[in-house]
Amino acid sequence: MSVVRRHPVLSAAFVLATVLALFFAGQFVVRTIYWMNPEHRNQQLQPWMTVGYIGRSWGLDPRAVDAAAGLPRPDGHPLTLQQIADRRGVPVAEVMATVETAIQGLKAREAAGAPAPP
Repeated sequence: MSVVRRHPVLSAAFVLATVLALFFAGQFVVRTIYWMNPEHRNQQLQPWMTVGYIGRSWGLDPRAVDAAAGLPRPDGHPLTLQQIADRRGVPVAEVMATVETAIQGLKAREAAGAPAPP
C-alpha cells in the first residue's frame, strides 16, 4: 500500500507545503535578479514610482526618504509620486524635486558616516 493512500491528508499537506516553498523561492530568485541588475539601481525618478521602490533602487530606507522629503508614511497601499502630488494639489515635478533633494541629503549623510534620521 502506498504512502499516499495510507496518509492522504499528510500527503496533501506535504504537496501543498512543497508548492508554497517553490513559489516563495521563485519570488526570491526573481526579486534578487531584478534588484541586482544595474539598470534598476539609482534610477531616475518617475511619477509611477513609490517611495518603497525608490528606496530599494537607491539603497535607502524608504521611511527615511519619507521623513527627509516630508512625505506621508504609507497607510495601506503605497502611493506613487503622482498620487502624492495629486493629493497635495501640486505638480508631480515638485514632489519629484523634493524626493531628489531628500535622496541626495541621505546619500551625503551616508557618505559622511552619519546615521539616517529616524
